[in-house]
Amino acid sequence: MTTKTPAESSREARAHYLYGIVREDGGWEPDLAGLGAAPVRTVREGGLAALVSDVAGPRVVPTREHLLMHQRVTEAVVREHTLVPVAFGTVLPSEERVRELLRVARAPLTRALSELEGRVELGLKVYCHGDALMRRLEQEQPGLARGPSEPEEDHEARLEAALRDCTTKDLDGLRAGLRPLAEATHEAPPLGERMMWNAAWLVDRTRVAAFEARVQSLVARLDAYTFRFTGPWPAYSFVDVRLDVETASAAP
Repeated sequence: MTTKTPAESSREARAHYLYGIVREDGGWEPDLAGLGAAPVRTVREGGLAALVSDVAGPRVVPTREHLLMHQRVTEAVVREHTLVPVAFGTVLPSEERVRELLRVARAPLTRALSELEGRVELGLKVYCHGDALMRRLEQEQPGLARGPSEPEEDHEARLEAALRDCTTKDLDGLRAGLRPLAEATHEAPPLGERMMWNAAWLVDRTRVAAFEARVQSLVARLDAYTFRFTGPWPAYSFVDVRLDVETASAAP
């Protein structure tokens, strides 16, 4: 029986902030600082390793500093390791509860790691400049001009329909151009009036540069839009494991 030092016993009894789960990889330990500058370390169980750091209590206040630190840790890990990311604010009361979570959730976590193996998330948001796009349409389609006896409401309805058709065609072109370089895609609802598209792509690390080059090539043809390309990120949009930290269980 191994006797634990007082320092080890004290550490195990403290609350543990959880960043994510990776496969157990020999003796690898992250050289990273987490929330409150506490060192990030691994808790290992059944071929899995939870990335944790000690925190003072059961709740972490969602300050900008804490959110950024969580993001920095997960971004640093995903550069070299396949990671199942965990939502901000996940705290377990002890190291034993972390191990219990890994034991109970081993099957869905292992499956998720296999699905994400060697892959990262890239984001692409598309914003439409409606006036610029409408000017382009009116130049390309003279028939959109208002007729002498056409009611204003009818004319506006025709313009709106033409605008919808154009944006749909442009976004379909983006999808078709990017799909061959991605393993999967996830489209979230647009945020705000100007955002037309809010998409995440699951891409193999070896194809990130090619994917970005394809994005640049495609958007160069679409001057009536603004694009925001982000990543690589941990694959939050493609993880379907719900961890129940209260009962140390998981649902696939």
